[in-house]
Amino acid sequence: MRIVITNKAKRYLERKNEKVLTIDLLIAGCCIEIAETIAKIGPPNSDQHKFDVFEVDGYTVYFLRGIDAFDDCLTVTVSKFFGIEAMEVKGFKLL
Repeated sequence: MRIVITNKAKRYLERKNEKVLTIDLLIAGCCIEIAETIAKIGPPNSDQHKFDVFEVDGYTVYFLRGIDAFDDCLTVTVSKFFGIEAMEVKGFKLL
């Protein structure tokens, strides 16, 4: 698995004074579950044994095992919605 952190994401992490991020799944729903890949600042809060750890350009990335990516590559970037910035992950397979 290759993980790319864009310059935009690096600047965002520098502003937050962080060198660690987690790529995880957010699962929502009751009858039909919907899973979305998310990127959060810092290490995972629990179940660290479920994550692989990568060093990418001086950043520590915790990556949830089992997330599939197109061309075996995920990209972490930053998006802005109504002026609020948040990290996002691109390149993952939904199914």
